[in-house]
Amino acid sequence: MYKAMKIKDLKNYGIPSYAVDIWKKQPSLYLLLLQEEAVRNYGILDYNKSQNLLIIAPTSSGKSFIGEMAAISRVTHQKKIIYLVPSRYPAEEKYRYFKNLYHSYGLETVISTRNRRENDCRIIRGSYKIAVMAYEKFNYFLLKYPEFLDDVSLVIIDEMQTINNPKWGPLLEDIIEQLLKKDLVNLRIIGLSAFIENQGALLKWFSAQTLLSYQYPVELRKGIVRDGTFKYITSDKKNIYRKEIFFKPESVRDNCFEDYLLETVKYLIDQGESVLIFFATCAETRKWAKWLASRIKTPAASSALKELEKMEETSSRDELLYLLEKGIAYHNQNLSWEERNLVETYLKKGEIKIICATTTMVTGINLPSKNVIIPLDKIHNDDEDYTHSYRTSITFADIENMGGRAGTLNIGNHQNSTQKKQKFGRVIFLAHSHLSETACENLYFKYLKSSNNNTATSHLVKKEKDLLTYILRLLAKNNLKPKKLKNYLKKEDNPSGYWRFVFPKGNIDEEINNCLNILKENQLTKENNNGVLSLTPNGILIAAKRIKVETYLFFKTWINYTKKGEISNLEIFYLLSQSPDGKELPIPCYHSSISDYKKEKYKCDREEIHAERILQLIFQQNEQDKKLYQKKIILKNCKQDEIFSLPEQLSFKKTLLLHDWITGVKNVKTIEQEYNLYRGTIYRLGEGFSWLADSLSAIAENTGWKKKRKDDLNQIKLLSNRLIEGVREEGLNFANLYIPGLSRYHIEKLLHAGYNNKQCLDELSKEDLSKILPDALAKRIKNDFPPLLSPSFTKNDKPKTKNFSPVSSLPSPPSRTSQLKTKNEKLKTVLVIDRLRPDRIIFESKEVKVTTIGFSLIYLLAQHREQVMSHEDILKKLWGEETEAIYTRIIQHIYQFRKNILDAIGNNKTNKEKVKDILKVVPRRGVMLNLNDKELKIN
Repeated sequence: MYKAMKIKDLKNYGIPSYAVDIWKKQPSLYLLLLQEEAVRNYGILDYNKSQNLLIIAPTSSGKSFIGEMAAISRVTHQKKIIYLVPSRYPAEEKYRYFKNLYHSYGLETVISTRNRRENDCRIIRGSYKIAVMAYEKFNYFLLKYPEFLDDVSLVIIDEMQTINNPKWGPLLEDIIEQLLKKDLVNLRIIGLSAFIENQGALLKWFSAQTLLSYQYPVELRKGIVRDGTFKYITSDKKNIYRKEIFFKPESVRDNCFEDYLLETVKYLIDQGESVLIFFATCAETRKWAKWLASRIKTPAASSALKELEKMEETSSRDELLYLLEKGIAYHNQNLSWEERNLVETYLKKGEIKIICATTTMVTGINLPSKNVIIPLDKIHNDDEDYTHSYRTSITFADIENMGGRAGTLNIGNHQNSTQKKQKFGRVIFLAHSHLSETACENLYFKYLKSSNNNTATSHLVKKEKDLLTYILRLLAKNNLKPKKLKNYLKKEDNPSGYWRFVFPKGNIDEEINNCLNILKENQLTKENNNGVLSLTPNGILIAAKRIKVETYLFFKTWINYTKKGEISNLEIFYLLSQSPDGKELPIPCYHSSISDYKKEKYKCDREEIHAERILQLIFQQNEQDKKLYQKKIILKNCKQDEIFSLPEQLSFKKTLLLHDWITGVKNVKTIEQEYNLYRGTIYRLGEGFSWLADSLSAIAENTGWKKKRKDDLNQIKLLSNRLIEGVREEGLNFANLYIPGLSRYHIEKLLHAGYNNKQCLDELSKEDLSKILPDALAKRIKNDFPPLLSPSFTKNDKPKTKNFSPVSSLPSPPSRTSQLKTKNEKLKTVLVIDRLRPDRIIFESKEVKVTTIGFSLIYLLAQHREQVMSHEDILKKLWGEETEAIYTRIIQHIYQFRKNILDAIGNNKTNKEKVKDILKVVPRRGVMLNLNDKELKIN
């Protein structure tokens, strides 16, 4: 008689009792069958085994715990482990999971992602037990510090099904090929993958033992709702159909998806069950969640509401407050970490009954539900709502992975056979028409019964437009002679790989030669005596940072012509946004939920505002002479017949957004409204540009800035750190603690309350901290920093306020009296205006030539001295009804004034600041002449 393996039996495989005791706290004392097989037959607890292993099984089948067991087994034998996940958020979750569970037992866990760099030196030195790393960061280490793998015993690749994603798949392929090429005898790779299309090709390419399972932790009832009847098969008996009545046929209209969705959800909610509904886009999750909330009555998620009310005000928070009143929520990438965590937490607690989620949330996110409804026939292969967004048909593997979320609520990692019989979940297709019923049958159920599913062996194909960067990355993996490289690219000598790349048709030989010449001329490649090409340190840096060669060259040109001590944050933002990689960082032009008419109107209005505002900032900072701006903005603006292209407009939008993001003047909701974005998009953009700024600093450092321009280099590095959370420099002490939920909003609250460093958080009690921050965040902070023995704490001497409200308006211009005092501390006349001489003014006894319209402008400002005149008032008084007059004309005249004055009195730093303060441009308000009556004389 078969006897299931218990958790406590793992002691027989060398697992120490304290680790077993941790695992026994799970809901079940038994291993799942998949986990048991991995232990008994695939040696995951054998710390000396080096044969690679690929595990393919449904979502929520317990794969992650297999990786955890393998990691702990090796750690207890003084081995080092690297745990790979696709991106930042799953890395943070996995890192905190290991830290919270094992830190007290001495297990040193570190993390390394795009924005988490504090442990990079430890990883290079090998001063850790488990390192959780994002794919992209691991690839960086492979190329820059290849020796760091020498002492690594196990690499676990989680979510390996992302190798099929056209965006991340080629990167993961590069990582695996580099690992295999190193031929480290004692290194084992364990890949953990959900179901994947093209499975046969993956098994053929990745040489490893394969543990393949189609078993779910619970019984799944998979079926179609048609005319009120749920006709389903079970995951155990695929050939036997059963029925369950959901609603009466007359309750719905044929060909009406809304009716089918509503009646199905009503039935499931009446049974006291939770429902997870997948949609293709963020906009659709919001739309359908609101639609359901207007038609279904469910108890309010009261505890979730109470917690949400204390969170930062955002557009999504406002929407969730309404939805949670009905026990409904949505879950997508536009939510902040706090909001996503709240939705996930209260779904598991049972308060939230209905969730509308995007398919992008399937990977690495735990959204367990009793029922999963799959109403879509398309999914997004990439980020949505962007210029080049596209959808692709949903596949069998997509459905299986979405369906894996069903029936897993409150089950945990482990479950015995008795528990399994008591639980089930549903995977539901809505057949609101005869056609949709037939399509569901053909797409899923007939395929499910086939014995040949997932056996495709064809290679995946991706169109590659950037041949230059592709060649450089190819040389990072393989040192090749030019002839062999050409044969490879022309498919004449193409080694086996998982992905195939197709290049634009044309003269491929000429294109390759041109690319090789560019790489050679810019000292990115070198050739040895045998004619073999390889990368130089700069070439390796480009491949490691995963940026384009053209971006590197663009940055290098700017680095060479900038002057020491004269770079600004605005200039850096614009530089990053103008780079090839910066242009590809996605940013929606508008919320996809608004009407087409409003989209067009919004688009036109905002394009003009962004162009005008960036000009205003450039003139305000006296940067109009900088080479970066001249051709792209200044000269183009002077030509009335030229308009800015869409890429240029998006570049302005990104630059201004990043500028507002780090200054701390505007709160997130204000930024959301001004740029018509959700907070999640803003965070992703900040993270992407942080990585790009970090690449810029690395290139600058390689060109000698560390010695010659140390302050400029540090400015870029500081900016890279600030972009992640969008904080002022003073807030970096808190941002660099990487406490989940400690966002720029809460950091500002701490700063305004007078607290400015980690020691404050260490020594504050939870009660005192809760007076400033939400209870959940205060508790999270105190879990990270338990109280010290000393009852005292450090605090700024002069806290500003205990009740911080984000500033949304600019303060009045400061007094500049002290700047204009003479040595005898007596004020003197600074500006003289003679109405009989409209060709000139007198500034500090120096004659300054002016134009007629320029004189009129300065005279108008003098009549309203020390007052901010709005752009509209100035335009009306000076240009009247002239329709082409826009406020950038005012800024240009102010710029010309400043330039003419500086030519007269001396163009130095002190005078620049003085003139800038006197002819003051107040952003979003207007212009003022900042002189008092004694400093100004009008004849």
